[in-house]
Amino acid sequence: MMSVVQRISTRKAVVATAAAALVLALVMFIARGDSSKAEAPTPATSVIILSGDGMGIQQRTAIQYALYGLNERQPMDALPYTGFLDTIPAGPIAVTDSAAGATAWAIGQKTINGYTGLPPSKERVPTLLDIAKAQGKTTALINDHDVTNATLASFGGPVIERDWKSVIADKEIYNNKVDILMGGNEAYWYPPGNDGMIPNTNKDGEDDSEGTKGNLVEKAISQGYQYAYDKETVAGLTGPRVLALVQDSAKRRWIETKGYKLGKDPHYVPVVDMVNKALDIADNNPNGFFMAMESDDLDSAGHEHDVRNVIESGKTVNQIVAAVQEYRKTNPNVLLIVTADHETGGMTIEPMGETNTNSDGDDPIPYWSKKPLNNAGPKGEVPIRSGPVTIKGTNRKFKVDWTTGEHTGGMVPVTAVGPNADELVGVHHNTWVFDVAKRALLGQE
Repeated sequence: MMSVVQRISTRKAVVATAAAALVLALVMFIARGDSSKAEAPTPATSVIILSGDGMGIQQRTAIQYALYGLNERQPMDALPYTGFLDTIPAGPIAVTDSAAGATAWAIGQKTINGYTGLPPSKERVPTLLDIAKAQGKTTALINDHDVTNATLASFGGPVIERDWKSVIADKEIYNNKVDILMGGNEAYWYPPGNDGMIPNTNKDGEDDSEGTKGNLVEKAISQGYQYAYDKETVAGLTGPRVLALVQDSAKRRWIETKGYKLGKDPHYVPVVDMVNKALDIADNNPNGFFMAMESDDLDSAGHEHDVRNVIESGKTVNQIVAAVQEYRKTNPNVLLIVTADHETGGMTIEPMGETNTNSDGDDPIPYWSKKPLNNAGPKGEVPIRSGPVTIKGTNRKFKVDWTTGEHTGGMVPVTAVGPNADELVGVHHNTWVFDVAKRALLGQE
């Protein structure tokens, strides 16, 4: 038998051993906790989808040659991962419009032309913007043209008719759905009779207010949005919610409006400036962000058979890519996808000696002319806005020809960088953009 002293000593040893084990466990737990706190937290993944509306392989090539020559790779093509996307919509039609094309990215389903953000069933499903918003991420839609156009509406304004512009605008700010909304065409935000903040430059009334949902700018301000309408007010934006309605399609406006000078218009804000402002605001959100942005002017240039404005709009796309890449130097957890909803115009790069076809485009008559100037002459003369184009750094020139004034059904290039970007290599349905972007937003490999 053990003595009382022996039993007490044994109990002390057991207690001491248990205490030591407990202390060791606590130390390990605290150490793990301290370690997780000491390490820099993994930043939330952000996603940017940038569309050059109507930008097929020929448009990208012309932009490359004219602005960067043969050796320096343009920013959108310098991204490390490249693939192709089909563009065919749902239904009996073989060629998509922008609504169906962008909706495929937004919801991961092909849909009917004219639908924005809705599948053929018309049932409401989450868009990438909705998914990002549910995670507490900042959401942004940015355009060089109309902020209620089909592409942006596919993410933020689900409707069955893409021309319901004021309805789309109302949906974009409903419950502060889109935190950062920047672009043109204030006409759909103000009711008739309210001229808004941007002076009308077209005497034909094209810029007149035609909103159908009341004064949506007032509504946005009442919900806490900061409102901007020119360079000064855009520069002063701090967020977290902003609405900037600036000069619409300013780079093309000089064609239609006599006396309009881009550089003297205080309401013209370069898209890259809006993108940088959006990145600056979104950078304050540790949950990350989702942004969809577009050069819609590129599509208009295709419809109008105007390679000069294709190149000018391509400059905008490359400026945006360069700005995002600069941001990614300190924020690499951003997936950037650059693609197009479809090709526009059936554009082809050709040698100068060939004649042009007589295909009619949606060719506005410039203010200095009494007739369209972008269509080929009766003997195949090259129209003045189809060439010649000089390849930068060389004496070589080319011109372009067009097969249609509408969209075409070919595949479009996609280039990407960032988390999950390698998954876009190869040939895919355009709905694959949704799958890759969704996994990135959720932090899934």
